Amino acid sequence: MTKHGLQLIVLFGLVGVVFPVQAQNPSQEAEIELLKQRVRELEEQNRAILKALEELQSQRRQTEGAAPKPDIPTTPAGTGSQTNTSSFRQEPVRWGDLVTGESRLKFYGFLRLDLIADDSRPDNSQIPFFILSEDPRVGQKDSGAFTLHPRLTRLGLNYRGPVVDRLGHVQLGGQLELDFQNGGRESRQIIRIRHANLRLSRGAFGLLAGQTWDVISPLFPTVNNDTLMWNAGNLGDRRPQVIFSYEPAFEQGQLSVTGGIGLTGAVDALDLDNNGFRDGEESARPHVQLRLGAARNSWVKGQRVSIGIWGHRGFERTSRPIAGRTEFRSQSLGLDYTLPLHERVGVRGEAWFGRNLSDMRGGIGQGINTVTGSAIRSRGGWIEASIKVHSIFTLHPGFTIDDPRDEDIPLQGRTRNRAIWIANRFALGGGFLIGADYLRWITDYKGLQRGADHRFNLFLQYSF
Repeated sequence: MTKHGLQLIVLFGLVGVVFPVQAQNPSQEAEIELLKQRVRELEEQNRAILKALEELQSQRRQTEGAAPKPDIPTTPAGTGSQTNTSSFRQEPVRWGDLVTGESRLKFYGFLRLDLIADDSRPDNSQIPFFILSEDPRVGQKDSGAFTLHPRLTRLGLNYRGPVVDRLGHVQLGGQLELDFQNGGRESRQIIRIRHANLRLSRGAFGLLAGQTWDVISPLFPTVNNDTLMWNAGNLGDRRPQVIFSYEPAFEQGQLSVTGGIGLTGAVDALDLDNNGFRDGEESARPHVQLRLGAARNSWVKGQRVSIGIWGHRGFERTSRPIAGRTEFRSQSLGLDYTLPLHERVGVRGEAWFGRNLSDMRGGIGQGINTVTGSAIRSRGGWIEASIKVHSIFTLHPGFTIDDPRDEDIPLQGRTRNRAIWIANRFALGGGFLIGADYLRWITDYKGLQRGADHRFNLFLQYSF
């Protein structure tokens, strides 16, 4: 049927409805004029409908002549639903969750702005590890600083892939996570890879390959999100690794056996002989990490008590002797714990000791004494309470310390690094969070005056 034929049918139908065949009298003239106006309006609507039909027909002809587009299913993976991949449905794509076939991509992250003020100088205003000495011979007393940055803004992607039958029904997965705390000018931040790994899992067994958190020291304090109190009592960082895990569940909890090999020198890039090769790589061996843990339901409903014992052993080698030595070892032993005390109160923390821990964020960043050739021994840990004061307000007081042995430290080296803090978190809903932290941070030196800082950190964060 042509467009003009359709117009005539619609028009005659409207006339038949509006003007039934009957005698007219003068009293109906006003009503007839009103009905004629309605007819004109309906004709305009009819023309608009016909124009829209022409546009749809044109789009259909273009679509039929093009290659078929893949369908975006809305049913989650694993439900067994079938999808017609030759059709295209104009359905909204939801931010944060994309599904195609048996695979799922989930986006996450947050936007964040930090404002930080110090009344004494840390080694770096944005990524601090210790406070500089205020001795007049090397520094200035009460030399304050202020900085403001968005570098901790984060974007991540979790991938859940299909089950691979040829690998014994192994579930595929992976993670990519980025932020901008990697240098550059304030208006030219550089992207930093936090996590980049692939995962294979089957039941209680798992394999992870790529960059992720160390196996040792799995917890971290709430405060100081830039550096997580590294070199001040908290060990562990992110590095390239291959990690194997066995985590069987039982009625009241779960066991955990996790071990892996990683790149020595990924954090401190130690090159004692300055030959251009990292000493960890020159050893021709990866370091080894292991953690044994257990968690079970506690007396607090919905919360678990957990404990873990962990350690590592690393290897380093130099091409020329350093104080008569070319072989060096790194090792640690520690524990972590999480203890719910009440539905609103909990305690968690870590304790450890070891030697040559600069690559593991211990010893206040000091691993080898190049004068004596000896490994620097250190001990430390941290403890933090979580107190839910209100439905939107949680308080986190804590303490941390990294205490190397004084006899292992060279002159003007750092002998103790400690801090107490109060972290405030206001979760206002909709993913919006306000943080307000205070730290009293003190670093002692061998032969120099200490550095002592009052540090304030206010941040705004919107998570998605």
